Amino acid sequence: MKLKRKLLAGLLTLCMAVGMAVPAFAENGPSFGDMSSAWVQLYDSRGSYFGDVLYSNGGEADTVEGAVYDKATNTITLTNYNHPEMTLATNEMGDDLKLHLVGDNHIAELVVWGFGWGGNLEITGDGSLTINENKTSQTAAIRFMAEGTPGLLKVGSNASVTAYKSAGENTYSAAFVSTTSSTLPFTGNLETELALTANSGIEGETTERENVIYESNYVAKDWKVLTKGEDGKKYGVSYGTILTGSDLTNGKPVGYIHELVKVEGLPSQKEYLAVQIATVDGLEKDALPEGYTDSGETISAKTGDINSMTVLIKDGQRFYWGVDPNQSQWLVYQTAVDDVTAEDWGQTTLTKIVVPVAGEGVSGATEEDIPAGYTTNVVKTGMYSYYCTNDVIKVSPSGTSTDPGTDPGTKPGEDTGAKDLTASETGVSISLTDGVPEGAELYADTIAQESVLGSRPELKEELPGLLSIYEISVRKDGKALEIKDNPMTVKIPMNDHLKGYKYYQAVYLGDPLERFDAVVEGDFLVFETTHLSQYAILGSNTPFETSEKPTDPTTPTDPTDPAKPEQPDKPSEKTESPQTGDNSNMFLLVALLFASGGVLTVLGVTDKRKKKGITK
Repeated sequence: MKLKRKLLAGLLTLCMAVGMAVPAFAENGPSFGDMSSAWVQLYDSRGSYFGDVLYSNGGEADTVEGAVYDKATNTITLTNYNHPEMTLATNEMGDDLKLHLVGDNHIAELVVWGFGWGGNLEITGDGSLTINENKTSQTAAIRFMAEGTPGLLKVGSNASVTAYKSAGENTYSAAFVSTTSSTLPFTGNLETELALTANSGIEGETTERENVIYESNYVAKDWKVLTKGEDGKKYGVSYGTILTGSDLTNGKPVGYIHELVKVEGLPSQKEYLAVQIATVDGLEKDALPEGYTDSGETISAKTGDINSMTVLIKDGQRFYWGVDPNQSQWLVYQTAVDDVTAEDWGQTTLTKIVVPVAGEGVSGATEEDIPAGYTTNVVKTGMYSYYCTNDVIKVSPSGTSTDPGTDPGTKPGEDTGAKDLTASETGVSISLTDGVPEGAELYADTIAQESVLGSRPELKEELPGLLSIYEISVRKDGKALEIKDNPMTVKIPMNDHLKGYKYYQAVYLGDPLERFDAVVEGDFLVFETTHLSQYAILGSNTPFETSEKPTDPTTPTDPTDPAKPEQPDKPSEKTESPQTGDNSNMFLLVALLFASGGVLTVLGVTDKRKKKGITK
């Protein structure tokens, strides 16, 4: 069990590091549903990894003296729990999970897993908690495996927490891994300043990948063609049974609705590909989903698989590097159908169908054996990790607060240092009204449009004439500084892909969107804002809704279509976060989840809520 736990922890972290994101829902309370695995456990960290379950979404719980969980308030309470050999671990317990301390408490490790649902923890009460006093932890006394969530730890003003670092390499007093927070996600009344490794707070990078649909190696199926209203599309349904329960005896019918998409260049030479778009629980075999009509036609087609492939660039065009359906060789794929809606792991996603490029297969190759003439693209992952090297971390009522909400900070207009910053690699610059600490640096780079639009497809209609998306931040000592309510001028070099338009607009990609007129001044595109984050740059030869005056016109790249820049797919553009739905990585997770007592469902799957003693 110890080996399983270590493999799961390591491989999950590896998946996050190489670009596989877990869908983040940022929910409160424990996760729920067939795919969830919410639990709170206390287990012996000395080798057995078996212990007591305080909460499981399967309904099972043990009675533990000094430790109890209340679902109504999503609160774990420790009352004089003195077991320095036991680890307190949680999984998918939401962003509002609390740990209430009463009296004096001792544990070996505090571990919080997010897995895309929510992995925050607030420690409350006026008691104390000592962690890893025997220095037996092999990793970190406090360990937040955020897995694509913020993974925030907040210690209340009346609570006392002491965490010790074990001896040896790669051990820490606290670690926050694969968090989406660009600043250290730890607040409380610290008695000493936290010391971090040099690589802490640096956004991860990886080779860009994209989720695409390709023809699977499953046998072709004769689909009864269905229609839906007057949308002009063709549909088909496959049927199955979801098995639940630890003994796989509880079954319920399910139907999977597929769109039959016409595709040229499929390896099977079929005319259509069946792409799953929805799941209908309770649909009996041969029954039609509500709103669908049998057309009387039959189409033979294989199903499409969603997989994550390495993005390749050649002559300014995007291609994809992945295995063929029979896993016998690596192929270069090209886009056959764009903007395809598909269902992937219960979520609707916008992707594309790809087909092999003739003559570009490489037998015996590996993923690293990129064909000659193609290049890969290094992109940002949107995730950060922090490793605290203090021998001991102490948080107590007498410490100094690190909560931004209690820090008066800089008053508007107060001169605190540098006001003019330039990103050395890209030439993007900002001029601030209120200065930032000396030594702060500007980071600005483009991120891949496909990644942003893939995760937020609604932006396609909101960003006509999209030219580039920039990620802009100010960092000091590897940590991002919060820049808001600080009027500033942003200057972006007029690279070739930005030239050729009469009107420009900068759009802050927040919720809601904020739009700013941008103008050409010499060799720069200039706009004003009050905060930093992701900005989309739009170009057009007709005014935007908020445009007031045109820039000096230059020769349009394409006079007939201002929304198409000369280089729509620049290889230098980078993505903030990888897309989800990588089947190859997901199958790894499925295997790991089974090994650790987890569950996923398709045709015959154990309900992981019924498992006890699951550890990561």
